[in-house]
Amino acid sequence: MKNNGNVPICVDLDGTLIKHDLTLWSMKTFVRKNVFNIFRLAFFVISKSLAYAKKVVAQEIDLDMGVLEYNKKFVDFLTEKRRFGTPLFLATASNEIYANKVADDLGIFDGVFASNGDVNLASETKAKTLCAIFGEKGFIYAGNSKDDLKVWDKSCGAILVTPAKAALEGMRGKDYRLFE
Repeated sequence: MKNNGNVPICVDLDGTLIKHDLTLWSMKTFVRKNVFNIFRLAFFVISKSLAYAKKVVAQEIDLDMGVLEYNKKFVDFLTEKRRFGTPLFLATASNEIYANKVADDLGIFDGVFASNGDVNLASETKAKTLCAIFGEKGFIYAGNSKDDLKVWDKSCGAILVTPAKAALEGMRGKDYRLFE
């Protein structure tokens, strides 16, 4: 997989750029804040959507982004790509409030695509969104989970970062770059 610098790299957040899952962390914190929030979460997911529940949690829970554990080797790779002019975009199912904080912290991304109150930017929805913006096969995608298989199928290049076993199995026989 080669990139001459013109093809954008779209990067997943949870488990790829960082070793945390911000949705899980924020929802656990939300419930710890008040045990009855578990009922609010269930109500939001059932009556509205997961995207809406993520938005409410992100508005109410200010996570300490200073404790995030970045995948340093991968961040160094992205920083080098950025230095040579490769456009970088954060593309995550985490809520946009958290995604924007991470992007601001790193200062290497040209833009952020994330879940909001209406859209849960995961799997097929992420693939469709990135294709609408960059065109099918118009971007390289970095991810780590089996949910990313649908995105890799639409990308012109795949980067697997500390991938789950199911992701590796799903990419068997395909070209990709691996970061462990």
